[in-house]
Amino acid sequence: MVRYTNRLVFALLNLALIASSQNAPTAHLGYVSYAGYQNTTIGINYYRAIPYAQPPVGQRRWRAPLPIESHHNFGGKTLNATEIGPSCYQSLPASILSLFPGGVAGLTSGLTQSEDCLILDVLTPTTPTSNELAVLLEIHGGGYTFGNAGPYPGDALVNVSNGNLIFVSIQYRLGLFGFLGGNEIAKDGSLNAGLLDQRLAVEWVQRHIGAFGGNPSRITIWGGSAGGGSVAYQLIAHGGQGTPPFSAAIAEYPWIQPPLNKTTQERQFSYTLALSNCTDLKCLRSKSSATLGVVNQAVQEAAYPGPGDGYGLFYYGPVVDGTFVKNLPSLEFFSGNFYKVPLLVDHDVYEGFLFTNMSTTSQDYETSDVGSLSI
Repeated sequence: MVRYTNRLVFALLNLALIASSQNAPTAHLGYVSYAGYQNTTIGINYYRAIPYAQPPVGQRRWRAPLPIESHHNFGGKTLNATEIGPSCYQSLPASILSLFPGGVAGLTSGLTQSEDCLILDVLTPTTPTSNELAVLLEIHGGGYTFGNAGPYPGDALVNVSNGNLIFVSIQYRLGLFGFLGGNEIAKDGSLNAGLLDQRLAVEWVQRHIGAFGGNPSRITIWGGSAGGGSVAYQLIAHGGQGTPPFSAAIAEYPWIQPPLNKTTQERQFSYTLALSNCTDLKCLRSKSSATLGVVNQAVQEAAYPGPGDGYGLFYYGPVVDGTFVKNLPSLEFFSGNFYKVPLLVDHDVYEGFLFTNMSTTSQDYETSDVGSLSI
Protein backbone atom coordinates (compact mmCIF):
# COMPACT_ATOMS: atom_id res chain seq x y z
CA MET A 1 0.00 0.00 0.00
CA VAL A 2 1.35 3.42 -0.95
CA ARG A 3 0.20 5.02 2.30
CA TYR A 4 2.21 2.55 4.40
CA THR A 5 5.26 3.00 2.17
CA ASN A 6 4.97 6.76 2.70
CA ARG A 7 4.74 6.16 6.43
CA LEU A 8 8.00 4.17 6.34
CA VAL A 9 9.72 6.92 4.35
CA PHE A 10 8.58 9.54 6.87
CA ALA A 11 9.82 7.35 9.72
CA LEU A 12 13.25 6.86 8.17
CA LEU A 13 13.63 10.56 7.43
CA ASN A 14 12.60 11.54 10.92
CA LEU A 15 14.85 9.01 12.61
CA ALA A 16 17.78 10.10 10.45
CA LEU A 17 17.30 13.65 11.70
CA ILE A 18 17.27 12.78 15.39
CA ALA A 19 21.00 13.32 15.48
CA SER A 20 20.53 16.94 14.34
CA SER A 21 18.78 17.73 17.62
CA GLN A 22 21.12 18.73 20.41
CA ASN A 23 18.45 18.33 23.08
CA ALA A 24 15.58 15.88 22.81
CA PRO A 25 12.24 17.64 23.40
CA THR A 26 10.63 16.39 26.59
CA ALA A 27 7.03 16.61 27.75
CA HIS A 28 6.42 16.39 31.52
CA LEU A 29 2.98 14.92 32.21
CA GLY A 30 3.20 14.62 35.98
CA TYR A 31 2.89 10.84 36.23
CA VAL A 32 5.61 10.37 33.59
CA SER A 33 7.74 12.30 31.08
CA TYR A 34 8.26 11.49 27.42
CA ALA A 35 11.40 12.30 25.42
CA GLY A 36 10.75 12.68 21.71
CA TYR A 37 12.91 13.84 18.83
CA GLN A 38 13.17 16.92 16.70
CA ASN A 39 13.28 17.55 12.97
CA THR A 40 14.97 20.93 12.78
CA THR A 41 14.59 21.11 9.01
CA ILE A 42 10.80 21.36 9.11
CA GLY A 43 10.48 22.57 12.68
CA ILE A 44 8.55 19.72 14.31
CA ASN A 45 8.92 17.86 17.61
CA TYR A 46 7.74 14.25 17.48
CA TYR A 47 6.45 12.12 20.36
CA ARG A 48 5.62 8.59 19.18
CA ALA A 49 3.55 5.71 20.54
CA ILE A 50 2.43 7.26 23.81
CA PRO A 51 -0.02 4.88 25.55
CA TYR A 52 -3.30 6.42 26.68
CA ALA A 53 -4.91 3.24 28.03
CA GLN A 54 -3.94 0.04 29.75
CA PRO A 55 -3.32 -2.87 27.34
CA PRO A 56 -6.77 -4.32 26.49
CA VAL A 57 -5.64 -7.96 26.72
CA GLY A 58 -6.83 -11.09 28.50
CA GLN A 59 -9.67 -10.28 30.87
CA ARG A 60 -9.73 -6.68 29.57
CA ARG A 61 -10.69 -7.80 26.07
CA TRP A 62 -14.05 -6.42 24.92
CA ARG A 63 -14.26 -4.14 27.93
CA ALA A 64 -14.11 -0.37 28.20
CA PRO A 65 -10.49 0.81 28.20
CA LEU A 66 -8.88 1.86 31.47
CA PRO A 67 -6.79 5.07 31.78
CA ILE A 68 -3.05 4.52 31.52
CA GLU A 69 -2.23 6.70 34.53
CA SER A 70 -3.24 3.99 36.98
CA HIS A 71 -1.48 1.15 35.12
CA HIS A 72 1.98 1.48 36.64
CA ASN A 73 3.81 3.43 39.27
CA PHE A 74 5.66 5.45 36.66
CA GLY A 75 7.47 7.35 39.38
CA GLY A 76 8.03 10.37 37.18
CA LYS A 77 10.43 8.46 34.92
CA THR A 78 11.36 9.78 31.48
CA LEU A 79 10.43 7.28 28.76
CA ASN A 80 11.55 7.07 25.16
CA ALA A 81 8.96 8.28 22.61
CA THR A 82 10.94 8.09 19.37
CA GLU A 83 9.79 4.75 17.92
CA ILE A 84 6.64 4.15 15.87
CA GLY A 85 4.41 1.78 17.79
CA PRO A 86 2.51 -1.33 16.69
CA SER A 87 -0.77 -1.19 14.80
CA CYS A 88 -3.95 -2.75 16.12
CA TYR A 89 -4.85 -6.04 14.41
CA GLN A 90 -5.87 -5.49 10.79
CA SER A 91 -8.44 -7.25 8.60
CA LEU A 92 -10.44 -6.74 5.42
CA PRO A 93 -13.97 -7.59 4.23
CA ALA A 94 -14.04 -10.71 2.09
CA SER A 95 -15.96 -8.87 -0.63
CA ILE A 96 -13.22 -6.34 -1.38
CA LEU A 97 -10.05 -8.33 -0.71
CA SER A 98 -9.27 -8.22 -4.42
CA LEU A 99 -9.08 -4.42 -4.31
CA PHE A 100 -5.98 -4.63 -2.11
CA PRO A 101 -2.81 -5.96 -3.75
CA GLY A 102 -1.75 -9.01 -1.79
CA GLY A 103 -4.92 -9.00 0.29
CA VAL A 104 -4.47 -8.89 4.06
CA ALA A 105 -0.83 -9.95 3.76
CA GLY A 106 -0.16 -6.99 1.49
CA LEU A 107 -2.06 -4.67 3.81
CA THR A 108 -0.01 -5.71 6.83
CA SER A 109 3.38 -6.05 5.14
CA GLY A 110 5.93 -4.15 7.20
CA LEU A 111 3.50 -3.59 10.08
CA THR A 112 3.82 -4.92 13.60
CA GLN A 113 0.38 -5.86 14.93
CA SER A 114 -0.51 -6.10 18.60
CA GLU A 115 -3.43 -5.92 21.00
CA ASP A 116 -1.33 -3.50 23.04
CA CYS A 117 -1.96 -0.79 20.48
CA LEU A 118 -3.89 1.94 22.30
CA ILE A 119 -1.34 4.63 21.59
CA LEU A 120 -1.13 8.08 20.03
CA ASP A 121 1.42 10.35 18.34
CA VAL A 122 1.86 14.04 19.14
CA LEU A 123 3.49 16.50 16.72
CA THR A 124 4.30 19.99 17.98
CA PRO A 125 6.04 22.98 16.38
CA THR A 126 9.60 23.58 17.55
CA THR A 127 8.87 27.31 17.70
CA PRO A 128 5.31 27.66 19.03
CA THR A 129 3.60 31.04 19.04
CA SER A 130 2.17 30.36 22.51
CA ASN A 131 1.84 27.64 25.13
CA GLU A 132 -1.88 27.22 24.41
CA LEU A 133 -1.97 26.07 20.80
CA ALA A 134 -4.99 24.69 18.97
CA VAL A 135 -5.06 20.91 18.64
CA LEU A 136 -6.17 18.84 15.63
CA LEU A 137 -6.84 15.23 16.66
CA GLU A 138 -7.13 12.64 13.92
CA ILE A 139 -9.23 9.48 14.17
CA HIS A 140 -8.05 7.29 11.30
CA GLY A 141 -10.32 5.58 8.81
CA GLY A 142 -10.29 2.05 7.40
CA GLY A 143 -13.82 0.72 7.70
CA TYR A 144 -13.36 0.04 11.44
CA THR A 145 -11.22 -2.99 10.46
CA PHE A 146 -7.86 -1.58 9.36
CA GLY A 147 -5.69 1.53 9.58
CA ASN A 148 -3.42 3.12 12.16
CA ALA A 149 -2.01 6.46 13.27
CA GLY A 150 0.38 6.73 10.34
CA PRO A 151 -1.27 6.79 6.88
CA TYR A 152 -2.18 10.49 7.01
CA PRO A 153 0.71 12.16 8.86
CA GLY A 154 0.18 15.69 10.12
CA ASP A 155 3.71 16.88 9.38
CA ALA A 156 2.68 19.28 6.62
CA LEU A 157 -0.16 20.76 8.68
CA VAL A 158 2.13 21.52 11.61
CA ASN A 159 4.81 22.86 9.28
CA VAL A 160 2.54 25.34 7.47
CA SER A 161 0.76 26.42 10.67
CA ASN A 162 3.73 28.66 11.48
CA GLY A 163 3.86 27.55 15.07
CA ASN A 164 0.10 27.62 15.69
CA LEU A 165 -1.00 23.95 15.63
CA ILE A 166 -0.44 20.64 17.43
CA PHE A 167 -1.37 17.44 15.59
CA VAL A 168 -2.39 14.26 17.40
CA SER A 169 -3.20 10.91 15.77
CA ILE A 170 -4.74 8.06 17.75
CA GLN A 171 -5.27 4.33 17.39
CA TYR A 172 -8.21 2.25 18.58
CA ARG A 173 -9.23 -1.41 18.59
CA LEU A 174 -10.45 -2.63 15.20
CA GLY A 175 -12.50 -5.49 13.77
CA LEU A 176 -13.23 -8.35 16.16
CA PHE A 177 -11.17 -6.72 18.93
CA GLY A 178 -13.04 -3.41 18.88
CA PHE A 179 -16.48 -4.16 17.49
CA LEU A 180 -17.53 -7.73 18.26
CA GLY A 181 -21.25 -7.81 19.01
CA GLY A 182 -23.58 -10.12 20.87
CA ASN A 183 -25.40 -10.59 24.18
CA GLU A 184 -22.39 -12.08 25.98
CA ILE A 185 -20.29 -9.04 25.14
CA ALA A 186 -23.08 -6.73 26.30
CA LYS A 187 -23.47 -8.65 29.61
CA ASP A 188 -19.82 -9.19 30.47
CA GLY A 189 -18.01 -6.46 28.59
CA SER A 190 -18.67 -3.46 26.40
CA LEU A 191 -20.06 -3.19 22.92
CA ASN A 192 -18.34 -0.57 20.75
CA ALA A 193 -14.99 -0.96 22.54
CA GLY A 194 -13.31 0.81 19.62
CA LEU A 195 -15.47 3.91 20.07
CA LEU A 196 -14.78 3.86 23.80
CA ASP A 197 -11.05 3.76 23.00
CA GLN A 198 -11.44 6.86 20.86
CA ARG A 199 -13.26 8.71 23.63
CA LEU A 200 -10.62 7.80 26.22
CA ALA A 201 -7.87 8.96 23.85
CA VAL A 202 -9.54 12.36 23.42
CA GLU A 203 -9.96 12.61 27.19
CA TRP A 204 -6.26 11.79 27.68
CA VAL A 205 -5.36 14.56 25.24
CA GLN A 206 -7.63 16.98 27.07
CA ARG A 207 -5.92 16.11 30.38
CA HIS A 208 -2.33 16.21 29.15
CA ILE A 209 -2.00 18.31 26.00
CA GLY A 210 -0.98 21.28 28.14
CA ALA A 211 2.34 19.51 28.73
CA PHE A 212 2.95 19.73 24.98
CA GLY A 213 1.92 23.37 24.73
CA GLY A 214 -1.67 22.75 23.69
CA ASN A 215 -4.95 24.25 24.83
CA PRO A 216 -7.33 21.58 26.21
CA SER A 217 -10.32 23.77 25.39
CA ARG A 218 -9.36 23.97 21.68
CA ILE A 219 -9.40 20.36 20.51
CA THR A 220 -10.90 19.61 17.09
CA ILE A 221 -11.54 15.94 16.29
CA TRP A 222 -11.15 15.03 12.64
CA GLY A 223 -11.33 11.94 10.46
CA GLY A 224 -12.18 10.66 7.00
CA SER A 225 -14.30 7.67 5.90
CA ALA A 226 -14.61 5.46 9.02
CA GLY A 227 -12.70 8.23 10.79
CA GLY A 228 -15.45 10.62 9.72
CA GLY A 229 -18.04 8.10 10.85
CA SER A 230 -16.23 7.87 14.17
CA VAL A 231 -16.44 11.65 14.51
CA ALA A 232 -20.20 11.37 13.94
CA TYR A 233 -20.50 8.69 16.62
CA GLN A 234 -18.49 10.83 19.05
CA LEU A 235 -20.93 13.66 18.39
CA ILE A 236 -23.94 11.52 19.36
CA ALA A 237 -22.21 9.78 22.28
CA HIS A 238 -24.48 9.45 25.33
CA GLY A 239 -27.20 11.24 23.38
CA GLY A 240 -25.13 14.42 23.35
CA GLN A 241 -25.49 14.82 27.12
CA GLY A 242 -22.83 16.51 29.23
CA THR A 243 -19.74 18.34 28.01
CA PRO A 244 -17.63 16.66 25.32
CA PRO A 245 -13.81 16.53 25.58
CA PHE A 246 -13.54 18.37 22.24
CA SER A 247 -14.59 21.80 21.04
CA ALA A 248 -15.14 21.27 17.29
CA ALA A 249 -15.44 18.43 14.76
CA ILE A 250 -14.59 17.70 11.12
CA ALA A 251 -16.30 14.65 9.59
CA GLU A 252 -14.92 14.01 6.12
CA TYR A 253 -16.97 11.68 3.90
CA PRO A 254 -18.25 9.86 7.01
CA TRP A 255 -18.62 6.09 6.64
CA ILE A 256 -21.61 4.99 8.71
CA GLN A 257 -22.62 1.52 7.61
CA PRO A 258 -25.93 0.05 8.83
CA PRO A 259 -25.37 -1.13 12.43
CA LEU A 260 -25.99 -4.86 12.86
CA ASN A 261 -29.17 -5.70 14.72
CA LYS A 262 -29.10 -8.03 17.73
CA THR A 263 -29.92 -11.14 15.73
CA THR A 264 -27.06 -10.53 13.32
CA GLN A 265 -24.73 -9.67 16.19
CA GLU A 266 -25.47 -13.08 17.68
CA ARG A 267 -24.63 -14.70 14.37
CA GLN A 268 -21.34 -12.78 14.30
CA PHE A 269 -20.54 -13.93 17.84
CA SER A 270 -21.38 -17.54 16.93
CA TYR A 271 -18.95 -17.42 13.98
CA THR A 272 -16.28 -16.13 16.36
CA LEU A 273 -16.84 -18.96 18.85
CA ALA A 274 -16.84 -21.65 16.18
CA LEU A 275 -13.71 -20.43 14.44
CA SER A 276 -11.92 -20.09 17.79
CA ASN A 277 -12.95 -23.57 18.99
CA CYS A 278 -14.69 -21.91 21.92
CA THR A 279 -18.10 -22.19 23.53
CA ASP A 280 -18.17 -18.98 25.55
CA LEU A 281 -16.62 -15.56 26.11
CA LYS A 282 -14.34 -16.84 28.88
CA CYS A 283 -12.67 -19.13 26.37
CA LEU A 284 -12.26 -16.30 23.86
CA ARG A 285 -10.50 -14.22 26.49
CA SER A 286 -8.07 -17.09 27.09
CA LYS A 287 -6.94 -17.30 23.46
CA SER A 288 -3.65 -15.82 22.29
CA SER A 289 -3.58 -12.54 20.42
CA ALA A 290 -2.18 -14.29 17.34
CA THR A 291 -5.03 -16.82 17.33
CA LEU A 292 -7.69 -14.13 17.53
CA GLY A 293 -5.82 -12.15 14.88
CA VAL A 294 -6.42 -15.03 12.47
CA VAL A 295 -10.05 -15.43 13.57
CA ASN A 296 -10.51 -11.69 13.06
CA GLN A 297 -10.12 -12.23 9.30
CA ALA A 298 -11.70 -15.68 9.17
CA VAL A 299 -15.04 -14.48 10.55
CA GLN A 300 -15.40 -11.94 7.76
CA GLU A 301 -14.66 -14.55 5.11
CA ALA A 302 -17.04 -17.09 6.67
CA ALA A 303 -19.88 -14.59 7.01
CA TYR A 304 -19.81 -13.36 3.41
CA PRO A 305 -22.24 -13.28 1.75
CA GLY A 306 -24.94 -13.42 4.36
CA PRO A 307 -27.10 -11.35 6.68
CA GLY A 308 -25.25 -8.20 7.65
CA ASP A 309 -22.33 -8.87 5.31
CA GLY A 310 -23.12 -7.84 1.77
CA TYR A 311 -20.73 -6.58 -0.88
CA GLY A 312 -18.83 -3.52 0.28
CA LEU A 313 -19.82 -3.78 3.93
CA PHE A 314 -17.16 -4.25 6.59
CA TYR A 315 -19.23 -6.49 8.92
CA TYR A 316 -17.53 -5.20 12.08
CA GLY A 317 -18.49 -1.72 13.16
CA PRO A 318 -20.42 0.36 15.70
CA VAL A 319 -23.80 -0.89 16.93
CA VAL A 320 -26.59 0.59 19.02
CA ASP A 321 -25.72 -0.32 22.61
CA GLY A 322 -28.24 1.89 24.42
CA THR A 323 -25.53 3.70 26.37
CA PHE A 324 -22.72 5.18 24.30
CA VAL A 325 -24.74 4.86 21.07
CA LYS A 326 -28.29 5.23 22.32
CA ASN A 327 -30.00 5.00 18.94
CA LEU A 328 -29.32 4.94 15.21
CA PRO A 329 -27.14 7.91 14.17
CA SER A 330 -29.79 9.21 11.76
CA LEU A 331 -32.40 9.27 14.52
CA GLU A 332 -30.05 10.86 17.04
CA PHE A 333 -29.11 13.69 14.69
CA PHE A 334 -32.74 14.16 13.61
CA SER A 335 -33.78 14.41 17.27
CA GLY A 336 -31.03 16.86 18.14
CA ASN A 337 -29.29 14.38 20.44
CA PHE A 338 -25.73 15.42 19.66
CA TYR A 339 -23.08 17.80 20.93
CA LYS A 340 -23.60 21.29 19.52
CA VAL A 341 -20.06 22.21 18.49
CA PRO A 342 -18.80 23.83 15.27
CA LEU A 343 -18.94 21.12 12.60
CA LEU A 344 -17.50 20.76 9.09
CA VAL A 345 -18.72 17.92 6.85
CA ASP A 346 -17.83 17.04 3.26
CA HIS A 347 -18.16 14.15 0.84
CA ASP A 348 -15.70 12.32 -1.38
CA VAL A 349 -16.56 12.00 -5.07
CA TYR A 350 -16.91 8.39 -6.25
CA GLU A 351 -15.82 6.78 -2.98
CA GLY A 352 -18.89 4.54 -3.12
CA PHE A 353 -17.80 3.20 -6.51
CA LEU A 354 -14.97 1.29 -4.83
CA PHE A 355 -17.48 -0.70 -2.78
CA THR A 356 -19.74 -1.67 -5.68
CA ASN A 357 -19.68 -5.20 -7.03
CA MET A 358 -18.45 -4.54 -10.55
CA SER A 359 -19.09 -8.16 -11.57
CA THR A 360 -22.85 -7.60 -11.27
CA THR A 361 -24.46 -7.83 -14.71
CA SER A 362 -28.18 -8.05 -13.97
CA GLN A 363 -30.76 -6.91 -11.45
CA ASP A 364 -31.50 -10.54 -10.53
CA TYR A 365 -27.83 -11.09 -9.65
CA GLU A 366 -27.73 -7.87 -7.69
CA THR A 367 -30.79 -8.71 -5.58
CA SER A 368 -29.49 -12.25 -4.93
CA ASP A 369 -26.76 -10.73 -2.71
CA VAL A 370 -28.75 -11.43 0.44
CA GLY A 371 -26.18 -9.76 2.65
CA SER A 372 -27.09 -6.36 1.32
CA LEU A 373 -30.76 -6.95 2.05
CA SER A 374 -30.67 -8.21 5.64
CA ILE A 375 -28.86 -5.91 8.01
